[in-house]
Amino acid sequence: FTLNFTITNLLYSNSLSDPYSAKFSATARALTALLDQLFTKTSIHSMYRGCKIMAFRPAQKNEDTGVDAVCTYKTDSTASQFDPVTVYHDVSNKTNGITNLGIYSLGQDSLYINGKVLISSSQREWHLQHVYLGSTYVLEVSPTPPLAREGHFTVNFSATNLLYTSALGNPNSKKFIATKKALTHLVDPVLQKSSIGPAYIGCKVVAFRPKEDRHDTGVDAICSYRDEPSDPKFDRVRVYHELSNVTDGITRLGHYSLNSQSLYINGNKITPGQLRELGPTIQQFTMNFTITNLRFTTDLGTPNSAKFKSTEKIMQHYIDPLLQHSSIGPYFTGCKVIGFRSVRNMDNTRVDTICSYRNGSEVAKFDEAKVYQELRSITNSITKLGIYNLDNKSLYINGYNEQLERSSLSIATAASPTSKHFTLNFTLTNLQYTADLDAPSSRKFISTVKVINHYIDPLFKSSSISSAYTGCKVVRFRSGTHRDHTGIDAVCSYKNNASLARFDRENVYRELSTLTNGITRLGHYSLEKNSLYIDGFPFRETATTRKPEAPVGYRLSFRIVNENLTNSDSQSPEYKAAVESISNKMNQLYHQSNLRDQFLNCSITRLRTGSIVVDCKCFFQPELNINRAVVEKAFQDGTSNATGLWLGSSYRLQEFSVDSLELAIQAVTYKTPLESGKESFRLSFRVSSLAYSPELQDSRSQMYQLNKEKIEKELDVFRTSSLKDYFAGCTVESFGLVPGKSYTNVASICKFILDPFSRTLQKEEVYEELSRLTQGFTKLGSSYELEEQSLVVEGYSPLKTDEQESERSGLQSWAIILICIFTLLGFILLLLLCFLIIFCLRRKSHLYQVQQGMYGVYFPHLNTR
Repeated sequence: FTLNFTITNLLYSNSLSDPYSAKFSATARALTALLDQLFTKTSIHSMYRGCKIMAFRPAQKNEDTGVDAVCTYKTDSTASQFDPVTVYHDVSNKTNGITNLGIYSLGQDSLYINGKVLISSSQREWHLQHVYLGSTYVLEVSPTPPLAREGHFTVNFSATNLLYTSALGNPNSKKFIATKKALTHLVDPVLQKSSIGPAYIGCKVVAFRPKEDRHDTGVDAICSYRDEPSDPKFDRVRVYHELSNVTDGITRLGHYSLNSQSLYINGNKITPGQLRELGPTIQQFTMNFTITNLRFTTDLGTPNSAKFKSTEKIMQHYIDPLLQHSSIGPYFTGCKVIGFRSVRNMDNTRVDTICSYRNGSEVAKFDEAKVYQELRSITNSITKLGIYNLDNKSLYINGYNEQLERSSLSIATAASPTSKHFTLNFTLTNLQYTADLDAPSSRKFISTVKVINHYIDPLFKSSSISSAYTGCKVVRFRSGTHRDHTGIDAVCSYKNNASLARFDRENVYRELSTLTNGITRLGHYSLEKNSLYIDGFPFRETATTRKPEAPVGYRLSFRIVNENLTNSDSQSPEYKAAVESISNKMNQLYHQSNLRDQFLNCSITRLRTGSIVVDCKCFFQPELNINRAVVEKAFQDGTSNATGLWLGSSYRLQEFSVDSLELAIQAVTYKTPLESGKESFRLSFRVSSLAYSPELQDSRSQMYQLNKEKIEKELDVFRTSSLKDYFAGCTVESFGLVPGKSYTNVASICKFILDPFSRTLQKEEVYEELSRLTQGFTKLGSSYELEEQSLVVEGYSPLKTDEQESERSGLQSWAIILICIFTLLGFILLLLLCFLIIFCLRRKSHLYQVQQGMYGVYFPHLNTR
C-alpha cells in the first residue's frame, strides 16, 4: 500500500530529489526506521514487512517536504483483511493526531493511505487508485498529496534498439538506473513542450519489459500533472498526437528507435479516427532574406563549420521572437536555417530558413501576406534584424514578396523570390544505422551526406524539373524498420520561374522510380521499394500506372579536331575541365532537340589524347519513337551548320557514330559515368590482443557490439589516408577463432565511393595504404595489437604471393632436376647399347674371311656347322 505525508520541519532542497545523494539516503534511512517502529504498534503489526521511501518532493510551502513511500504486508488466510481506514486511524493515533513522527513534525491534513483516503469528522471514504501497465496492475505511488489536485497518466512504448536483458528487470541494477535516467531525460522535454507543458510535473519510469523475443524493450512510465479546476480537461488523444509529432511519427526518441505501433496513453491506443478529429499536424513555410552587413565567406557555405553554426544560432535568436509576436505566435514551433548564400559578389549574405507551426483545427489558414506585413512592421520596414541590416526588398514568406506581387513582371535575375522546397524521404536497406549518423558533426554523417548528394543530384538533373532544380540537403538520418536499414530525410529546392510548369510531385515520383530501377537502386545502395515519398506523399503503382522501364541508352563517339588533350589522367584539371565542358554541351544539344521530352542525360565515359576522341553514353526514356537513327539525326541536326559539324561554338567535329548499348541499360545513377574500380573490398585480419570468446559469435551480445563498433571506428583511419575522398566506411561482418591460437580473426567489408572520373582502385593499393597507416599492420588504433602480415584484402597478401611464387619456383627446380636425371639416364643407356653392339660384332668377326675377287669384296662363311 502507498503512504504519503508532509514533514513541516524538513526544508526541501534539490539534493532530496536525487535518489543517489547522501542527504536522500540518510533521510530515507531515518524515516524507514521511524515507520517500522510505528507500524509494529498498529493492527497490521503481524502482517507488516516494511516500508521503502520512493521520493521526496516540495510541498505547498517551500519549507515543507512531501514524502512518498510504499509499504508491504503479508496476506494469508489467518490474517484479517487489510483495511486502509483502520490503518489510517492507527497511524493518526500513534502520531498524536498526525502531528509528530519521531523528530519530525507532520502536516495534520497530509496523511494519505493508498492514494486518496479522506477522513474527517463528518465523512469517511476511501478510494483505491490503480494504474494499468501492459498486462499488470500496479498500485500508483502519488508523487504529491491529492490536496495539490494532481492528475496522473501512464505512458507505454517499445524501444526497438534497446536489447532487453535481465539487468533491466532489476530496479536496483546499474543498467536499470542508467536507462531510467536517460529515458526520463528524453521524455521530460517532450511533455514540457506539449499542451500539458505548463501543468506538467514529471514522469517516472517504473518498469522495463521484454518484447519481440527480447530484441525490443517495453517501457512503462507514470506521469503527473497539476489538475486545477480552471485548466482544460486532460486530453489523452491530443497528448498522443503531440507525442507522435515530436517523435517523428513514433519512430525516434533521442537516440532510441521506437515501434510506431507501441505508444499507449493511459493504457489506450489512439485510433486514426480519433487523430483525424484533431486535424493536420505540423506545417512548414519558407522565409528568405538578405543581410547587407554580413559578408559571405566559404565557411558560411559549409553547414558543419564553426562560423555556420554560430551564425545559425544568432539567426534563430533573432527570428524566433519575431514569429512568436506574429499572428501565428501561439502555434509557432521554430525555424531552422538551411543555408547561407552569396549575394552581390559575396558582399551580402542570403539566409534561407524553414519554419514550422502547429496547424490544428482551431488555426486559421496560413496567410503569408499577413505574416509578411507583420514581420515588415517588426523589422522597421525590413531594414533591421538585431545587429544586422536587411535589404528591404529581400524578404520572402513562402515565396511571397510584396514588391513582386505588385509588379506584373517577375524579375528573372532574382532566383530567391521564387525559391520553392519539397521534401524527399526514402530508406536504404544496405546501410546500417549507427549512432554516428545521428550526429551532424560526425565524420560518418558528413561523408554519407556527400555520397547521398552525389547520387541524388543526377536524378533531379535528369528529371522534368532539371532546369529549375537547385539542390538537395540531407537533414537527417533515422533508424529504419530493421536494424540494417537507414531512413533518409532531405529538403530539395527549385526555382519556381515562369518557364517551369506547376510542380507535379506525382510526375517527379514516377521519374525517380524509373531512374532508380523501380525504387530498388541508388548508386551502390539498395532501396526499400515502398519507401519513397515526395513532399510527404507516396504514390503506389496501380493498374492504371505503367511499371517503370529501364532507360534506353546509346553510345556516341566523335573526334574534336580543333582542340588537343595533352594529359590523359582523369584526375588532372585539364581532363576534368574538358569532360565538364563537353558534357554540358552534349546535354544542352539534346535538351534543345526534338527529343527533349524523352531525353534524360549524357555522360562522358572516356577522352583520348591528341585530337580529342570522345566516347559518351546518352539515355532516353523508353518510347516507340526512340531508336538509333532518331538519336543520330538529332545529333547531326544539332551540330550541323554552314562550315561543318560544331558542338556548341567551341568544338569542331569529325567522324561521329551512334550505336545502341547492349543489355538492359543501367539507370543513370546506377553507375558513375566512368566505369570505376571495385567499390567494396573484403578484409580479413587477426587481432592478437583480442582473446576469442563464444560471445563474439552472438551479434546481440555486448562484447560483440562493443568490439564491432570499436574496430569499425579504428578502420576509419582510411579517412586520414590518400583514399579519404573515396572512403565511405567499414563494417565488421564476423569474428572467428584463429586456428591453433586463442585470439580472434576479424572479417570486414570496406566501401569506397569513386568519383565519376577517378582512377580504378585496386586491392593492392588498399592493402598498402592500410599497412602504412597501421605501422606495418601491427597496431590498429590504441586498443588492438595485430598479428603481423595477417592482413588479406580480397584474397591478396604479399606473403601469400611470395609463398605461391616460391612454390612455383620450387616446382620448376624439381622439374629441371628430373629432366636432367632422365636425360643422363637416357644418355647412359644409349652408350651401353652402343657398347653391346660393338662387343657382339667383334666377337663374330673371326667367323668370316675377307676375300676380294674381280666382283668386289665378299665374306665366305667358313663354319658349315
